[in-house]
Amino acid sequence: MRIRYYDENWKLHEEDYDGMKARIIQHEYDHIEGKLFIDYLSPFKKRLLKGKLTDISKGKVDAEYRIAVPK
Repeated sequence: MRIRYYDENWKLHEEDYDGMKARIIQHEYDHIEGKLFIDYLSPFKKRLLKGKLTDISKGKVDAEYRIAVPK
């Protein structure tokens, strides 16, 4: 993944990323664009995961860390 951006002084930078760094950058960019991981799933996979996704949206999640669930 190659990214071109301007810094706070309007100097152009171009950097290459791969592996986990590239995935993290893509993940955060998707948030900026309003995309979720489910937007990339096929309709078939969405149907397979519908129950789990519904549970997650209701806060029925088993995690080893603390989470905040909207009411």
